[in-house]
Amino acid sequence: MSLISRLFNTKNVDCPRCLGKGHVDSDDIKRLNKELHWIPGPCAYCNEKGQVSASLLSKVPADFAYLTIDISAEERKRIINKDNGAVERGNYFETQTNNFISEVKYLHLSGKLNTTEILNFYLLNLPEEEKQGKYKEELEEYINKIISYKNKTT
Repeated sequence: MSLISRLFNTKNVDCPRCLGKGHVDSDDIKRLNKELHWIPGPCAYCNEKGQVSASLLSKVPADFAYLTIDISAEERKRIINKDNGAVERGNYFETQTNNFISEVKYLHLSGKLNTTEILNFYLLNLPEEEKQGKYKEELEEYINKIISYKNKTT
């Protein structure tokens, strides 16, 4: 037990996101219903430690989509401390992600567009350097994932 834990008698529990493993796997993602929001990797909820303070459970839901490894340590602290701006950014992020997923589903199902056509639609107004390479590949992979997931759930 660390000195800080002994001084403040903070109780640690297994991380509800990764179940104490320190990393989020496909089973965790499915259990938390974040299949189209997360990919397997280090757990941002426990910061890869496998344990969290019991107080964190009441501060941030384990399935809060914005709390990922992609945000800065400062932003993570803001979220945990319930900073209004950080929470707002998190809610906006989740709304935008859900809107994108809905748009791709609509374009595919109602518009009868395939992956390439949907990809080209989203690349239309981007600068030329973003229309090539890794960004394009990741976007295409994500669009395929959305379409594939939708086909599995219907």
